[in-house]
Amino acid sequence: VKYAALEVVDDGYGDGSVLEDVQNLLLQALTSHPRDADVLEALGVCYNASRDYDGAVKCFRTAIEVRPNNYELWNKLGATLANSQRSDEALPAYNKAIDMKPRYARAWLNMAISHSNLQNYDDAVRCYLQTLSLNPEAVHCWSYLRIALTCLERWDLLPLISSQDIAAFREHYDFVIQL
Repeated sequence: VKYAALEVVDDGYGDGSVLEDVQNLLLQALTSHPRDADVLEALGVCYNASRDYDGAVKCFRTAIEVRPNNYELWNKLGATLANSQRSDEALPAYNKAIDMKPRYARAWLNMAISHSNLQNYDDAVRCYLQTLSLNPEAVHCWSYLRIALTCLERWDLLPLISSQDIAAFREHYDFVIQL
């Protein structure tokens, strides 16, 4: 009801895409409610999808000011920073998300990818293992894990990937095994 009066306006300058229409509606909504965290989050997602990473970061940071304990916003901020080649800045955002929700597999995976991007392969391996422990169905993580271990030249651990025996990694890496 709060935004029922909004309507798509074709100003003749855009590309006429649905994404652009949604962005325009969200921008209209922000004119009357500039700190609506839901609108800011949605706009951040749109900006991220259109590769306007600076706009997305600004939206997520403002939404976090409104909802500082929202682990999903912190993860989205981290993902946006990582997407914009700022993996080093993404790590603290992922850490905040994980501090709030330690079993948040998506943030562990995103952190692993950022560590890989920064060539912190030991940390990446630990985070991939934590992701797999939390979400055993994330079988794609085994291939990411293989890449990180290969970069570390840990040929001795590659057979553990073939067997997908996560518990066997405990003697090599510190992570929490979820049952």
